[in-house]
Amino acid sequence: MRRHWGRIAIGIVAVAVLVFAAAAYWLFYDNRLPRDGRFPLDLAAIRAEAARLPGPGPQRIEVEIVSHTPVPKIAMVAGTSWGKVDLARASYRLVWPDRSAIIDTGYDEKTARDTGAAAFDRGAYARIITAMDRAFAIVVTHEHCDHMGGLVTSPHLARELPHALLTPEQVHAGPLLSPIAWPASAMRSYQPLVYQHYHAIAPGVVLIKAPGHTPGSQMVYVRRADGREFVVMGDAASMADNVRLERIRSRYVTSYRGLHHDDRRAVMLETMALHDAQAADPALALVPGHDGAAIGDLIRAGLLVRGFR
Repeated sequence: MRRHWGRIAIGIVAVAVLVFAAAAYWLFYDNRLPRDGRFPLDLAAIRAEAARLPGPGPQRIEVEIVSHTPVPKIAMVAGTSWGKVDLARASYRLVWPDRSAIIDTGYDEKTARDTGAAAFDRGAYARIITAMDRAFAIVVTHEHCDHMGGLVTSPHLARELPHALLTPEQVHAGPLLSPIAWPASAMRSYQPLVYQHYHAIAPGVVLIKAPGHTPGSQMVYVRRADGREFVVMGDAASMADNVRLERIRSRYVTSYRGLHHDDRRAVMLETMALHDAQAADPALALVPGHDGAAIGDLIRAGLLVRGFR
């Protein structure tokens, strides 16, 4: 009888181990790429659109990082390591001699703390607010609070909003903005930007429609005045290794956390297209949405400038 119950106990443990292993694989390791379909990342067409508006591109791209959170790498790059990486939240400023534009706006300290940020830079946030006041254009890569929150909660929203180029999906973000929301009636008379595929907003600067992470996700192509090319990827690729390894965020992050689930197939196709674009043109600088180490590497390489000047 004891042997009988012992075998049952061993069987139960074995099943539990198998269930746990299967769940861990599904949540953190599975990254099967689509066998068909493609994301239309046509660099020739994007370059033509960038040249549609006359004049040189921006002279430099500045970056402010407002917060940091250490997270397991495997959460952000499926099937990799359980070691911690720096999840940074950043804002970028494109600078011409006579004007500037903002890509992503970070978020305020309360929102950062409410969403689990481990460190917050008040000086960086203050500089982002000042920069938005002076920008001729403000765009965001998507409608999550750590990318659009700096604008939504800005004390100067009334004077900054007329310069914001938001898509209909970003305007009607709803729960995607949680834990914040647009102030009551702030968007009542706002006219969103509607475009298909690619849209130049300034010489050398093109929006690239890329729904998947959210309905309103987009990337931003930038060609500096010196000809150097960048793609600010937002959360189409949160980390540099999403593109390098063709591994997107884990299913735990994309499908089980938060109020919105990614379209994993769409994000995978975007990641594959970015991987192919950089393989074809290694000089193309890809700026990930949250990779603190990769952003630091771009600063040290002189491709990004630390801090809004």
